[in-house]
Amino acid sequence: MYSQEAIDVLVNRIGWSDLSSDLSIDLSVENKTAESGKTFDWYHSLAQIGNIYSAVPKVNMDSEDFNELLLDLKKKAVSSTLTSILDKHYRYDFNKDYSNEIIDKASLFDDVIGYTVAIKVIELLISTNRKNAEERNASMSYQTLKVELNGAKNEGGHYIAKGIYFELSQSIKKAQRSLFPFEVIVRNGNCQ
Repeated sequence: MYSQEAIDVLVNRIGWSDLSSDLSIDLSVENKTAESGKTFDWYHSLAQIGNIYSAVPKVNMDSEDFNELLLDLKKKAVSSTLTSILDKHYRYDFNKDYSNEIIDKASLFDDVIGYTVAIKVIELLISTNRKNAEERNASMSYQTLKVELNGAKNEGGHYIAKGIYFELSQSIKKAQRSLFPFEVIVRNGNCQ
């Protein structure tokens, strides 16, 4: 279990960058806030607000609705991150409050949140029926985007390109090792 305060700390860790966008959308303070100093496009260059704006089903979305969509994406990524790192770990204690650990070790969650958002943005780009102003689909085909997500393996099953899902998996394991360190249990009376 964890408090709303702990969730809010994670929501504010990474923000959206509007530097690469020529949109007339003004980002809200909640969406710009990046306590860690990182923005989502740091995790993947396609995780930019211009790409999201051009891929959402609603054409010409106003600033308020678009900011709500971006904030919702951040909140869902945090929820998914907490579930992946804590709730699904076999040593997670459902009766313990992990709020202080989350707040104290908030940077452990950054990579998982960032890669989760990057994956959602790429999935949005894959599934959209719209095209952006730069005709993204001409340079990034469906197969290329799938490789970005899943990576590519050779005939022997070894990665020749690791995708974002791989990076996400490694980030989850790293955070879990820190929050749930490996314990050596010796059950032999002769050991000291």
